Amino acid sequence: MTGKIEALAKSVKADYSIISDPMNIFYFSGVHLEPHERLLLLLVDNNTLETAMVFPALDGETVKAKTDLTSYLPHDDEDDAFQYVFDTIAEGKTVAVEGEHLIYSRYLRLIEKYAPEDISTLDDEVNYLRGKKNEHDKAEIQRAVDMTEKALEDLKAITVEGKTEMEVSDFLVKQFKSYGAVGPSFGPSVLAGKQSAMPHGETGSNVIQRGDFLLIDFGVVSDTGYVSDMTRTFIVGEATKEQEEIYKTVLKSNLAGIKASQAGTVMGDIDRASRGVIEDAGYGEYFMHRIGHGLGHDVHEAPSIHGGNTDKLEAGHVITIEPGIYIPETGGVRIEDMLFIDEDTTYNFNSFPKDFESMIIK
Repeated sequence: MTGKIEALAKSVKADYSIISDPMNIFYFSGVHLEPHERLLLLLVDNNTLETAMVFPALDGETVKAKTDLTSYLPHDDEDDAFQYVFDTIAEGKTVAVEGEHLIYSRYLRLIEKYAPEDISTLDDEVNYLRGKKNEHDKAEIQRAVDMTEKALEDLKAITVEGKTEMEVSDFLVKQFKSYGAVGPSFGPSVLAGKQSAMPHGETGSNVIQRGDFLLIDFGVVSDTGYVSDMTRTFIVGEATKEQEEIYKTVLKSNLAGIKASQAGTVMGDIDRASRGVIEDAGYGEYFMHRIGHGLGHDVHEAPSIHGGNTDKLEAGHVITIEPGIYIPETGGVRIEDMLFIDEDTTYNFNSFPKDFESMIIK
């Protein structure tokens, strides 16, 4: 924890940092709580590196078992929990908060003691730190990916034709939990036939039929709090020439995006490298989302890999590459891999097949 706190303190231009997002508190402290409406804050003195946590008293044993803090500030439901903030941070100090998370009513409490001009945001600093992973993170993410791929491999051993999308989704959940995952990072999103043309379609009672595209997008949360995110698109039974062309175009785009994903590359150029393949094939209007995003403890983290991002990919970034073609009345294909960016190499977490021949299932 000390290294992360020190990096935060060095990057924030304020006397104190106030972290309110439970996932960011987990990142900096090691304890993951769901406080619901109760106040949960991590307070960091950016000059002394002293840390304090304001937390619901009912979580006291968990907090003390998993953290090494300077001060512990538990509160009961009848307490004015914000008084602990005021007791810790003197009036006249500058504070940096998570502008994308801190709710307005709690901001109003802050300005009771601290001038609005002394309150800044630290979202960019936190996002940058969370965007950079180390070898430990890499190994833990690989564990999450392995659980995901084992479950998907199990799916290939059964007959999906005649099952509903929800039945396939439930099967995947059962399988990845048997491999040690504590739950899904999202989904699983299972979309068959025309439904696969909806990038964020809803898994339902549609029956999977021969000749369908079957788009499956899902990930897991591991027992150590790391996530995975992958997509594979299958064809049930037999593919048409049109389906083969669409699939192979997306695969070519996926491979182009991976090849472009090197440390020092402008992120917008990665999007353009992948998107250009689809546009050149005449399907540009059917690809309507960014090429990828970061992930680690959350399924969506920094950086965002889109055409307008002029930042450069850095060693330590973990990103997805996930191009797609989505044609109404025909169906859609998306192929998504997760990458770890090193100084001079790019590591693909995914080993699950994606060549066209391997995607035909029964």
